[in-house]
Amino acid sequence: MSTDTLIESVLFEGFGRHLHEQRFLFLTGDALGGLLAVTPRDVASFADHWPRLTLDQHMGDGGTYRYRRYGEFDAPSNAPRRQMPHGPYEHPTYINGLNGGVSRRFDPLEPSFVADPVVNRLLDWLTRLCDQCEGSPQHWNIRLHPYRIVAGQAQAGNPTPEGLHRDGVDYIVSTMVSRCNVEGGESIVTDNHRQVLWQRTLKKPLDIMIGQDALTLHAVTPVVPLDPAQPAWRDVLVVAFTKVQS
Repeated sequence: MSTDTLIESVLFEGFGRHLHEQRFLFLTGDALGGLLAVTPRDVASFADHWPRLTLDQHMGDGGTYRYRRYGEFDAPSNAPRRQMPHGPYEHPTYINGLNGGVSRRFDPLEPSFVADPVVNRLLDWLTRLCDQCEGSPQHWNIRLHPYRIVAGQAQAGNPTPEGLHRDGVDYIVSTMVSRCNVEGGESIVTDNHRQVLWQRTLKKPLDIMIGQDALTLHAVTPVVPLDPAQPAWRDVLVVAFTKVQS
């Protein structure tokens, strides 16, 4: 094992241990970009997919501030990750009281997004991290939700309109992609008694927060435009990891 590989392995075990013990893990975009070995040009190309997200027409609050796509992957412990056929997305109402209980159809991920090196290196890294936290390689269902939350004079943008919540998965990941002309959007993580464990505004590209979903709740405060006359948005990639029961 090379010295660089050994150092990476030790660092990685530390991340997995932190996630296991503290229930969440935050890394800056600079740190994650270094771990993924991606360039600013790679990140800019990754971010270019967000203007092509499409309006979420299933908002229980009637809002028109959320744009998204959706895709699902199967990642066995002993085989390559593969994209699943596109289908609807559904949450039970006890998890999502606002939008749960209905079959929601969103436009699929673009092929260029699925092939993007940032996406694939991120999923590889997250899979290893979740395996490390679990203590052994797992068979994962992975769901990707790229979101754009827009804000304007008529309505604020609400990244989590359901409020403080969990997603009914094993690990939930929020990765900042870009912020334009907005203030607000503070991420909050609490324990199951709603006591705050961590709060911070993800600001820089690739700032990332990973949480153990069964042991934490999370929310993001609304965003409003700094200059109401100019376009304003918050772009993130949310990834959900769920163990597949054999």
